[in-house]
Amino acid sequence: MPYITIVTPAYNRARELPLLYDSLLKQTLKDFAWLIIDDGSNDETETYVDSLDSASPFLITYIKKANGGKHTALNVAMDKVTTELFFIVDSDDVLSPDAVETILKDWEKVKDDGLCGISYLRGYNEKTVIGDEFPQDGEIDTFINMRFNRGIDGDKAEVWVTKYMKEFGGFPVFPGEKFISEAVLWIKMARKYQMQFRNKIIYITEYLPGGLSKTGRSLRFKCHEGMAYGSLETMSKEFSMKIRLKETLLYVVYCKFGGRSFRQILKCPYPCLVIIGYLPGVLLYKYWKRKYVLS
Repeated sequence: MPYITIVTPAYNRARELPLLYDSLLKQTLKDFAWLIIDDGSNDETETYVDSLDSASPFLITYIKKANGGKHTALNVAMDKVTTELFFIVDSDDVLSPDAVETILKDWEKVKDDGLCGISYLRGYNEKTVIGDEFPQDGEIDTFINMRFNRGIDGDKAEVWVTKYMKEFGGFPVFPGEKFISEAVLWIKMARKYQMQFRNKIIYITEYLPGGLSKTGRSLRFKCHEGMAYGSLETMSKEFSMKIRLKETLLYVVYCKFGGRSFRQILKCPYPCLVIIGYLPGVLLYKYWKRKYVLS
């Protein structure tokens, strides 16, 4: 039984998956499993996976489901993964050759410390970091404090402890919506558990057209219920007041895109924040509604 499962949600990425597979074949340590969750692709994703050599040095499992968004694919993965560690690697990204070896060596040092995971850096290449480095290599902190309160920006490569992901029940699903920020689950874990932060690039990202990172605000406005839920998670007392006020504005915006009345918006755990942020939130909503055309 390997220690780690690399989980890849995929939607119409048959052309990109070979690059990821090649990077997995080049891993210096192949003690891992690869789980591909096909989120209802209508391209040749299934055909490609079927064509992979059955003599692959690591276990490959493929599951196809109806299209529902990345978070629903991850929920399926959480039901299936039994390894100690859970590493989400998108279908259009690749890993550095020593990624798995690095993770397992680092995990051996901290696995008895009650941490919920280890966060590494992502890069445009193996030398250029996306966003910020962490203040100190190997530091222990919560996801909330490091990424929000201390303002460390940019996509990172988080490796999670599977049992702690399952403890919080996965991602909420809202009918008709195919996107929710993955941070909603990381925030729930961070209220109870710390993690380690490593200044090492193990994950290379190219932001392709059609990927979630490129779809912009319009997708979030269409998925207003999930985004309002995420803003509420980020308005709690664990966050700095600056973050709470910012998320209050966004909460109002998403609620307005969802057609909620003031009374409905106010009915939340933070009515005082909503009263403070309601008017500027409405003004921001009106601005974005004019700027972004939602089909």
